[in-house]
Amino acid sequence: MASKIKSFLTSKNWNDATKAIVIIFIVIAFFSLVAVNFLEPFWVFGIDVAILLLILLLKFPVWGLYAMAATFPFVGWQIKVANMSAPVVDVLALMLMTAILLRYFVHLPLTKDEFNLKNFPGLFFAILFFAVSALSVLQNQYNEMFFEGVKYLFRPLIFFYLMFVVLPTHLIKEKKIFLCVLKIIVAVGIFSGLLGLLSVLFSVGPWYLHRAVPFALGNLNLLGGNHNAIAEVLTVTIPLAFLLMYESEKIRLKGLYVLIMIFLTLILLLTFSRSGWLAVLIQLLILFFVQYKHKINRYALVALVLCVLFVPLIFYFVVWNQVDWVQSSNSSRLMMLQVAWNYFKDAPIMGYGLNSFQNLMANTFVYTVDFGDPLDSHGFVQKVATESGLLGLVSFLGLLGYLFYKYLKAYVKTLSSQSKTVILCLILMFCGIVFFELFSTSYYIATMWLPIGVGLSGLRFYK
Repeated sequence: MASKIKSFLTSKNWNDATKAIVIIFIVIAFFSLVAVNFLEPFWVFGIDVAILLLILLLKFPVWGLYAMAATFPFVGWQIKVANMSAPVVDVLALMLMTAILLRYFVHLPLTKDEFNLKNFPGLFFAILFFAVSALSVLQNQYNEMFFEGVKYLFRPLIFFYLMFVVLPTHLIKEKKIFLCVLKIIVAVGIFSGLLGLLSVLFSVGPWYLHRAVPFALGNLNLLGGNHNAIAEVLTVTIPLAFLLMYESEKIRLKGLYVLIMIFLTLILLLTFSRSGWLAVLIQLLILFFVQYKHKINRYALVALVLCVLFVPLIFYFVVWNQVDWVQSSNSSRLMMLQVAWNYFKDAPIMGYGLNSFQNLMANTFVYTVDFGDPLDSHGFVQKVATESGLLGLVSFLGLLGYLFYKYLKAYVKTLSSQSKTVILCLILMFCGIVFFELFSTSYYIATMWLPIGVGLSGLRFYK
């Protein structure tokens, strides 16, 4: 069986490959006939599909990356096995990583390049963050939380780095692959925007209920969240659509991408996501400052900043802040911040232990009596500071800072104005999603990290 798989992977002659495929299917069919006597048909079918998918990824690993890009924000689309469940993108990433490791095991390198540490961007800071997080597990005050903390260390912490930062860096070795991944991500953004548009069109009630939220397809909410789930996807896809517009040579394609950006921006505004609005404003300010820094004086810059900031703030306080559940959300976030600060002061160096934030909030009477069962932290700063202390926060910020340095270094070193514009779009994407996660809960999943990993991989083509 192993020799036939290797023959399928290495053969460039499709006649030989076809023979290998036939033999593989015969072996799997024989396995199924035997296994069905010991396992339920559902499990046999699932194992068969997993084996076939793994063999396909062994042959075409880049397809796995495309599939990850096509599913990266759909955390509500889960695969459930027994008592375990995981988003489809996580399962795909795990199978793809397994396929790559198997390729090395049978001496099938993905490229002509040898394995090296360049495929692990920010490895020192990542190891430092994981080491501090591992030490913080010992700080768990509740015995039942110790094993939960250990599990949390491997997934999502180490998992997000290996699957969503290392894998794209490892697989994207050609510019056409990079651009193809970006096109898929933008297509996912368009689809997410359409889901938001459907919710606007079919909502009933007052005007503030006609907002862009994830539209459920039957009983399935693909984005698995509220309006912020759409906003954070669009925060990523708008600058990437701008990048693709700039890379396009045909006028019609450029026009199409302009229409896409207008549509995505309109949907983002309709989410009424405060985090999304602020993230886009930050991106616009960075873009304006970089593009026109030699043509404006400091007074004009200050006036621009004040206008950009105060216009939406006036709308927010005069109109949007009067909605009851918006006021409740503000109060909940403010109290969560105050409680997190108090816990941080009690254990400022190592924190209370990994994955303990939600449990701490649940044991805080003053919070639960007003707001009920707590959610996870709305922002990675209070999350990491409470769980892993100052050491954890500094190491995590060190990882983000180093990755931003990689983007900035590529921008500064390139001499081509076209390359500078492309890298600037990637910088806008990075700054937008990181800023968004100061107020959101997606700081350890594919929604944040896959675009960052893909962007890092693309820098090599524009230096």
